Amino acid sequence: MKLIYCPECQDIVKLTREDRTCLCGKSHGRYLNDFDALYGGEAVPLFIDNPSFLRALASRPFMGGGRAFVAGVAPQACSTFWDAEHR
Repeated sequence: MKLIYCPECQDIVKLTREDRTCLCGKSHGRYLNDFDALYGGEAVPLFIDNPSFLRALASRPFMGGGRAFVAGVAPQACSTFWDAEHR
């Protein structure tokens, strides 16, 4: 799963095939196909590892500390996340 973070308004937006923007409008992005995404403006690309997330959902406890999953900030040079201004 790909998301963008806007450092200006601190909004996090899940990407879809439609262009989506953050609350302040300074960051935007969208999926190009099932794997590749384009982002622009002030956006910082984020990712959630899908299998890790699904395992955490499946083992979600009723109480306690919850379940962790793998997520991170995508590198500046990423084969599936393209900066629209530097493509």
